[in-house]
Amino acid sequence: MNWKLIKQNKTFLSIIIILFIIFGLVLYFGGNQIYEEDAKRQHENEVHQLLSAKETIEIFFSDFGHDLFFLKDIPSTKGYVDSDFKSIKYRDEVKEVFYGFAKSYQQYYKIRIIDSSGYEIVRIDNKRDDTTVIVPDSDLQDKKNQYYFQEAIKLDVDQTYISPIDLNTEQGEAEIPYLPMIRLATPLFDSQGKKKGILILNLYFSKLLELLPENMFIQTEEGNLISLKPDKSINFSKSNYDFSDHSDRLNISDVQTFHYATVEFLPGKRMFVVIDHSHPLLKMALQKLILSSILLLVLFLCLILIVGYISILRFRELIGAQKAIIFSLAGLTEGRDPETGHHLERTGNYSVVLAKQLSKDKKYRKLITNEFIEDLYDAAPLHDIGKVGIRDAILLKESKLTNEEYEEIKKHVKIGKQILQNTIDKFKLKQLFFIMGRNICAYHHEKYNGKGYPEGLKGQEIPLEARIFTLCDAYDAIRSKRPYKNELSHEEAVKRIKSDSGEHFDPDIVDAFLKCEKEFLKIDNAYKDYNI
Repeated sequence: MNWKLIKQNKTFLSIIIILFIIFGLVLYFGGNQIYEEDAKRQHENEVHQLLSAKETIEIFFSDFGHDLFFLKDIPSTKGYVDSDFKSIKYRDEVKEVFYGFAKSYQQYYKIRIIDSSGYEIVRIDNKRDDTTVIVPDSDLQDKKNQYYFQEAIKLDVDQTYISPIDLNTEQGEAEIPYLPMIRLATPLFDSQGKKKGILILNLYFSKLLELLPENMFIQTEEGNLISLKPDKSINFSKSNYDFSDHSDRLNISDVQTFHYATVEFLPGKRMFVVIDHSHPLLKMALQKLILSSILLLVLFLCLILIVGYISILRFRELIGAQKAIIFSLAGLTEGRDPETGHHLERTGNYSVVLAKQLSKDKKYRKLITNEFIEDLYDAAPLHDIGKVGIRDAILLKESKLTNEEYEEIKKHVKIGKQILQNTIDKFKLKQLFFIMGRNICAYHHEKYNGKGYPEGLKGQEIPLEARIFTLCDAYDAIRSKRPYKNELSHEEAVKRIKSDSGEHFDPDIVDAFLKCEKEFLKIDNAYKDYNI
């Protein structure tokens, strides 16, 4: 904020203060009434959402038991049980039927037959990536110590066991990331009435969470809280909340309330579905008061626009002066090495052409805006500012550098990064082109395959602006004449860059370069004509 400008206009400041006081009084007296009406409407909305969620949950579980007995009663399953699980023909038929069923019903995580000793003999998995697999015999596991097997094997004909909602385990350990499950099992009897094992279905509980609104979570009868995080991973933890056996609300704080309802999703099994509601308070009240306070706001905004226009003019002058100084400072390095000629201008122009081409790719359309391109152009000249800390004897050496000299010249990226970072920290700079300048300076010698310097970053770890500039800098270096090398052709530069795709350069950026390489040639030729 430009405090000097405010001090120059005491009348303006007084009017602003008076308007804020009036607006504050309107908010204070009108806000409570608006909030009460809004709270009532929100409560009705939460009740409607809870009813909808209960219906969703009941539908989700409605076919669970039916599917279990459908798979149990198919002829292949019965024949496999009657063979004491020895018939290869029936085993293959069962696997085929179970596989087709699992592929069609992705809510089932596992479909298994476990023999009376507790060992899996058939298992079909629906993996997290939605692929369905028949688990090979070598990967089948012993489940005799699992509680669900011990409980299900005790049952009689056509009885079912419903497990608690808990985490899936593999080899005795909870699977990471967490995968909450509920299991439904029934014993398998042969035609002589002998119990041979159990059939068990594992249901993805996370599939249910994905059907519920983001502000909803589930609390189980066992007191576990289950919710879906923003990154789609599962939160499974012990709950601190005590809900009654009916639908109600629980006030957590002055600004947070839980609305909940009890759902019997399977016979004898209940859960609580809960909506986390944060009250809008002043924010919602402010939005509604805008209409009733329109006259005050119009006057206030007009005054702000006047001051803002004056501030913008001054701000533009200041930014222009800053950029001119920065470009001049960047040119100090170029001045020490006259062989580089118009290197700063060329690489800046290359960067603009390449960034514009890359922005046509859907993947980068939101990242590479007009502001990004403008800042990239302004930041590009700072890439070698760290060379001010390199001795002339090394920087201007015409012959090949020794290993020790090469290691020293590599330090220019760290020197430049520190110079810019110190400036950003000292003056608390927020302009994006300073940040981009620091990133380009620090990382334009990194390589996409992680074999660059100074930090050995790889792939997306390297900032986008640095990945773009790296290719531009390399192109200019190939095309430029140096005491220790001749200028190479545009075609050779394109060939080298293309061959280094995925190694030195980002493949996406190389693809963009190949679509606009003629523009690079035009820029290079323009500067050669200028030198003539």
